[in-house]
Amino acid sequence: MSSRPHVFNIPSGYSFLEQLATKLLSDPSLSGLFDAKTRLQDYTILLPTRRAVRNLQNLLLQKSGTDALLMPEIRPLGDVNPEEMIFAEAEAGLTGLTGLLPAEVTPHAPSLLPAMSGIERDISLMTLVQAWLETSGRAGGLASTSKLTAELTALLDSLQIEEVDISKLASLVPDEFSHNWQQTLEFLQILTTAWPLHKQEIGRCDPSERRGLLLDRLTTLWNNHPPSGPVLAAGSTGSIPATSRLLQCIAQLEKGAVVLSGLDTQLPPEGWAQLKNEHAHPQSGLFHLCEAMDLQRSDIQTFPGLQMKSSTDIQCARATFVNQALWPTSLTGRWIELLTNDKPSQNLFENMQIYEASDTRSEAGVIALALREALETPEKTAMLITPDRQLARRVTILLRKWGVEINDTAGQPLSRTSVGVFAGLVLQAVATDFSPANLLALLKHPFCRVGQNAKSHRQLVSRLELYALRGFRPTGDSVKGNNSYAHNTNGLDHIMARLKHAESEKKHIQQQSQQNTNDETLIGEVITFADKLRQIFKPLTDVPYEATLNNVGQALLEVMESLSRDDANISILWDSPDQEVSEHLEAFMSVMVEFIKAEDFTAPQSEWSVLLDYWLYQTSIRPRVNAHPRLSIMGLLEARLVDADLVILGSLNEGTWPALPETGAWLSRPMRESLDMVAPERRIGQSAHDFVQAFSAPEVLLTRAEKISGTPQLPSRWLSRLKALHAGLYEDICPWPDAERLSTLWTTVDTPPPPKAEKRPEPKPPADVRPDRLSVTQIATLQIDPYAIYAKHILKLKPLDPLEADVTAAIRGSFIHKVLEKFTLKYPDDLPDNVASAVRETALELADETAEGQAVLLYWWPRFSAVADWIADFEIERRSKITRIFTEITGSMTVDIANKPFTLTAKADRIELTDSGHVNILDYKTGEPPSKTDIEKMRAPQMPLEAAIAIAGGFEGISKNARIKELAHIQVHGGYPAGKIRIEENPDQLAETALSGVKKLLEYYADENTAYIPELHPDRVNFRDYAHLARVQEWMSEEDS
Repeated sequence: MSSRPHVFNIPSGYSFLEQLATKLLSDPSLSGLFDAKTRLQDYTILLPTRRAVRNLQNLLLQKSGTDALLMPEIRPLGDVNPEEMIFAEAEAGLTGLTGLLPAEVTPHAPSLLPAMSGIERDISLMTLVQAWLETSGRAGGLASTSKLTAELTALLDSLQIEEVDISKLASLVPDEFSHNWQQTLEFLQILTTAWPLHKQEIGRCDPSERRGLLLDRLTTLWNNHPPSGPVLAAGSTGSIPATSRLLQCIAQLEKGAVVLSGLDTQLPPEGWAQLKNEHAHPQSGLFHLCEAMDLQRSDIQTFPGLQMKSSTDIQCARATFVNQALWPTSLTGRWIELLTNDKPSQNLFENMQIYEASDTRSEAGVIALALREALETPEKTAMLITPDRQLARRVTILLRKWGVEINDTAGQPLSRTSVGVFAGLVLQAVATDFSPANLLALLKHPFCRVGQNAKSHRQLVSRLELYALRGFRPTGDSVKGNNSYAHNTNGLDHIMARLKHAESEKKHIQQQSQQNTNDETLIGEVITFADKLRQIFKPLTDVPYEATLNNVGQALLEVMESLSRDDANISILWDSPDQEVSEHLEAFMSVMVEFIKAEDFTAPQSEWSVLLDYWLYQTSIRPRVNAHPRLSIMGLLEARLVDADLVILGSLNEGTWPALPETGAWLSRPMRESLDMVAPERRIGQSAHDFVQAFSAPEVLLTRAEKISGTPQLPSRWLSRLKALHAGLYEDICPWPDAERLSTLWTTVDTPPPPKAEKRPEPKPPADVRPDRLSVTQIATLQIDPYAIYAKHILKLKPLDPLEADVTAAIRGSFIHKVLEKFTLKYPDDLPDNVASAVRETALELADETAEGQAVLLYWWPRFSAVADWIADFEIERRSKITRIFTEITGSMTVDIANKPFTLTAKADRIELTDSGHVNILDYKTGEPPSKTDIEKMRAPQMPLEAAIAIAGGFEGISKNARIKELAHIQVHGGYPAGKIRIEENPDQLAETALSGVKKLLEYYADENTAYIPELHPDRVNFRDYAHLARVQEWMSEEDS
């Protein structure tokens, strides 16, 4: 062992890895520290992260000037904050550390238990938490169970990393002082008792626990058997106790050295001494490492051979400035001394910009512009460092919009890959009982084929959507208190019922899909397709509502495979030639293995997809994109020891960077102190050190958003300190370096040109394609919105029903019409003894046949019951005066328009023949009927035109020139009173006037020079099915202005 620890420093403002690589290549003996015969390949170098390992390897090869080089053994140390990165043995390289044990020692060392994966540990802990909650009578939903598990896992990691004896929890608070703490202790027995037994039973250990054991084993080994070659530990702050002990060991080795990054040797001694309790200071971590190694700051030498820069060097001046700005609070009063002594050169503000955006979108825009601009300079590299994933995604999307792919080292969650989304959609479809929206999302996923080729599958899904998925979605409830619908009103059974209902009524697909086809077998193909879907999902639908993850996982894999098989019976998911899909599938299967192993954990069907998404989200995947080699986005951990010509520090807001200090859910600050745990602010100190190192880059851009989602944000404490020191030292001679140019450029890029509003469309189709047949209700549409007639009858466009529609006034009105029609057909002559009861029974019978009817009665039954009573009185009074009733009767008449026949059609709700031979025409309304003025002025011509058709003998059973006695609107709304009758005056005159006016209207639109203009009378338009096609909002707002 060396009598004096070998600890060196590379100050801020220097490229750490570049200095390291340069010295190792030019002088492997490190200026005589090691034997002069030491070669580069003799070294073992330990670095904090895998990225730092790769970068040092690249630098060594690049600076060697050769194509091949005997490399030293460079391994990642695994010195990471567990809250920033979930430790995994394979990812952090601890398997590689085992390789550092000499062969003569390794066989005699007791083997370490393998570590559990993160998901395996989550499931095991969640099972124990779930069992405890059930035993204690506090069982809640999965949300509370998963939250408790996450908090418990965080506590377990903290205790293990900081090497705290868990048994000390019981003695933290005296028994007589806190009943609540005793209750908490009962729960924490999961950690103190159940968890150790579980680990012993399965022969596994926690990842953090195994890392500490492995590092300690290496420390003990090197203390007793020093390695033959030099060992260099570089860039670590020793924040983990086991790592700190290993660094102490390496520093004491005869052939060992520790190289620190960014130790501030200019911090006044009294400030350095205060760092024992200043945990949020950027030098705090290095202070505690020196304390653990029993070193004074003066004992630490500059790294051998470091080419010292001038104090006027931009990077060194910037490093000095930021270190002074972040002095401990007690020293800020000495800033005034910097005006005469040790004032950093003002050139530190060269190549430095600060942008405080109004919102996240603007912040992302300026960052994206800066990154894109960097590419204009050959060989220039640029990097965004931010802990804000939302900002990173925004920047990625903007650059992609400009044709630049950027490497985001954080990757993307597996849940957002195509494989993860597909699995989630399968479980969501089951959890929502195959709601139309969720089922369609699944069926339209690229991996879904259901035994078809891509084209056939798309066609079948489209037809299924048109036949059975659009429109009203039943709830499964019934006014009778049970589901009396003839078929199941939910799920795939309901879809089959709707398809078979359509088939029985011979509803041809042309009527629904606007396709010109006469193939009547199409609906049969869709039924076969839906039935196959039902069979494919059977493994999942057969799983009990409360099931183990084991059962759910196996069924999910079976369903996914079946759904993804094409017409050649090949799974386009499992047998995909796409390498990226294969990698995603491999990662997905690793999660599913843990899912399937969970034989004791049960979850309700509604939460299966939540659980899967939770664990898939924790698994990060690096997307295979052709990223630009000179650009990158990194988190705080990934960016350590990484250099770039331009460094952008994003999201500099309190709560983001730095994050707020958190004590966790279980331990207060005094409790943590009693257990000798580090202060929560230690993490802020680590982030502050990252900030100082990144701020010392050759070119730097600092950004923040003043508001996020409309909420004002406080600037980062470090940014505020920089502003304060700048104001005192440089305000008169050097302005604050706002990024005005980039801000102006983003405003220019982001501001679209003024929109050019379209004019109101005026289509003028040829006369021979104009309609020669319209219903009387469409005549009113022609008056107020001619474009709707053009779109429907000339363009043959029909609006699609929405997905999962609620009960609308139109659905309710249609159902009431059907009830009154069926009642009249059921009792055409003599009324039953109890008319009101018969009306109600008729409604319930219809409700049994349609899910829409069930929904109407479920929410409208009290009103309908009142309507039934009113209808009873209405029928009893009228039946004595009439001889025959026609219900829902169709009629038509032909008129001569522009020397061509034109047919007017109508469907009357009810026509009565009176005992005096006159005719009454009745129209049912569940809403407000048109006013008398509208009818008289022909703004509502429906009923007068029905009268004209009746007079012309256009209704079968009604003689020509029949006299119209009544035109009546029957309003049934269930209010008080439940219904009312309004009879129009002078029906014959109304009919004559309406027919004359309609002829003139039709003559006008028979002229091919007449345009079908949208919304001639906007205030009278009730249905705007074609407003988006006519771009009404665009030109109408322009005209209004």
